[in-house]
Amino acid sequence: MADIQSRILSEYGIDIAQEDILKIYKINSADLSPEELEQKISDTRKRLNGSVNGANEKLAERARGRLEKAPKYEEILRDNKLRKELFQYYKDPSGGDPKNESSSGNGNTTFAKEFFQLVGTTKKVNKKDIEFYFKYFQSERKNKKAILGMLEKDLKIRGVGSEHAYADENEKVDEEGKKKKDDSPLIVSLFTEATILKVHRVIEKYGEILQNETVRKRYPELNQGLYQFLKLDQIEGAEQFSKCMTERGKEAYAVRQEHGAEYVPLVDLFNILQTLGEYQDVSDNIPAFKLLIQYPNLTPYMYSFVNMKPVTVEEITNIANRDYKFRDQTDFILTYYNPIHKNFGITDSGIAAILKRAEQSAKKNKVLNEIDEKLGRDKNKKKIPIWAELIHWLVYWPIFIIYLVFETAKAIFTEIHKFALPVGAFVFIVTNWLLPPIMGLENLTVFRRFFLKNQWLSYLYSFFNTDTTNWFEIILLSLILIGLTLVVYIIPAGAVTMFLYMFADDFNKRFDWDGLERTFQQVFMKMRKKTEEMYFASRNTFVKKRIPKIIINLISFVVLLLFLHYAAGGLKTWSGNIHLGARESASESSYETENSGSGEAPEEAGAPEGRMMVITASSANIRSGPGTDYPILTTAGQGNTFVATGNEETASNGRIWYEIYINDEQTGWASQKVIAFQ
Repeated sequence: MADIQSRILSEYGIDIAQEDILKIYKINSADLSPEELEQKISDTRKRLNGSVNGANEKLAERARGRLEKAPKYEEILRDNKLRKELFQYYKDPSGGDPKNESSSGNGNTTFAKEFFQLVGTTKKVNKKDIEFYFKYFQSERKNKKAILGMLEKDLKIRGVGSEHAYADENEKVDEEGKKKKDDSPLIVSLFTEATILKVHRVIEKYGEILQNETVRKRYPELNQGLYQFLKLDQIEGAEQFSKCMTERGKEAYAVRQEHGAEYVPLVDLFNILQTLGEYQDVSDNIPAFKLLIQYPNLTPYMYSFVNMKPVTVEEITNIANRDYKFRDQTDFILTYYNPIHKNFGITDSGIAAILKRAEQSAKKNKVLNEIDEKLGRDKNKKKIPIWAELIHWLVYWPIFIIYLVFETAKAIFTEIHKFALPVGAFVFIVTNWLLPPIMGLENLTVFRRFFLKNQWLSYLYSFFNTDTTNWFEIILLSLILIGLTLVVYIIPAGAVTMFLYMFADDFNKRFDWDGLERTFQQVFMKMRKKTEEMYFASRNTFVKKRIPKIIINLISFVVLLLFLHYAAGGLKTWSGNIHLGARESASESSYETENSGSGEAPEEAGAPEGRMMVITASSANIRSGPGTDYPILTTAGQGNTFVATGNEETASNGRIWYEIYINDEQTGWASQKVIAFQ
């Protein structure tokens, strides 16, 4: 009996611990005939409608809330077995289990626990997530104290704050999320909190409309669901959506003027939908927005998810099947998850295999289809020939290059969390390599000494400059040293790893990669449309009209290459000059140092005595005099070094000859063609 509360909460969204359905309908016996039950339902409906139109605003608000839930209340009551279990439950709310706190009068936490447990599989739950929960599920505010206690006690979530930290006032979201400017070229992909809360308001208003039998009779399609009532399956774009909601809003207002206040909720519904049509994230994502209306119970989960895992997919599929009866997990992924998860900034790399299996079972040529979509090509349209395709690429290649850079950045930053551990490991290795000589510590390998008493004591004494024999002091100093070593070498690496994880989650949640990608796709579609229109309009002049842009692109490309070439050459020359200057300065300084105080000046400024010279040719003749007509004394190979005497001569052909020491007793001459200063 104890699980009836969770069953009804899961299937109907009704918390029987907080709402006594039998008391609301004044049912005193579980054994009612169908006629008696229907009479009770009819009487309750009339009573609640009377309270809604009464002068007591508090009672009217409560009655409206109950009317919104009336269809679910009545579905529960019409189930004979469930009604009898409900009677038993109200006799013993705990179901005979004194440990069952979920059903106590302190507030129900069953749904909240299910919600945050599931969200917790994708991220670390924080205060912001709890704030969103109470904003979205406003009926849960009465259970705030119990829920916050459950989060700290059962789910071990710290820093949730007190119940007073979560204000009960209604959020003002009417103006949030509206387009900054109608002609903005940027596309917004991620749904904002304002949009999510507004959509939830739409669902609530629809539930309110369902309570009115008169409105349901006039609009029987209401019973088929909000998605079908709005005819969203016939809507393709933002303009069509706004136009349709405006027209139907005018129609609803005319009916309200003619038939009275019963139709006010219907007018409110279309007013809210018109406001949503002004939101940029809605107008840019009509297909995904349609899914929010079609499967509203999944929206708060999706908005709170970050990094999906297999267990998350399994649990959200169960919830989806519970509320909407998807055929299987593959059906859920293909019908709902794949088309919408990017609109919530969800990272799906952890379930890549699951998504791949789902896609493989339903699609072929996925890669080609994605390429066509990214490049703005419509595979159903007549294609231009290959030569025209080449012209198209030559005209627009700078934009494609920019897009390639964008895709590269996207691939890096969306997967940056995968680099967290390698980067942390790198930091760990670097700190173990660099810090020991700087801080006077040894790296973590020092812990091997811990198991060798004498070595550890020796290291301990040298580090703290002590020779204590007191074992208490030794243990204390050892703990301090171990702690210090771990802080120095472990903490930085751990901090870097955590930073990258947190940065990746926050950055990708905030940065609209998919919105920018779709902006590129829209640009590509316009470019392709222009090319196709020009080609099919006049094939003879197509190339002629495209040549000027191609030439401009080629000239720009050549200029860019020349700039890079000469810039690189200039940098190389500049760097070489600096390096050469430094070398000559160092050589001269060395020579001056060696000869300072000798009182002798070099015979020639260009060939100071004592400077080293190296053979640059593969083979060099060392002659007895400064010219080729002098006899060869010896031959030297490339790389051989000699000491200059300081003497040099210029031959008749203008070539300089240097005198060098062949050995301690003999000198010779070598041409500048085969020898140079080292």
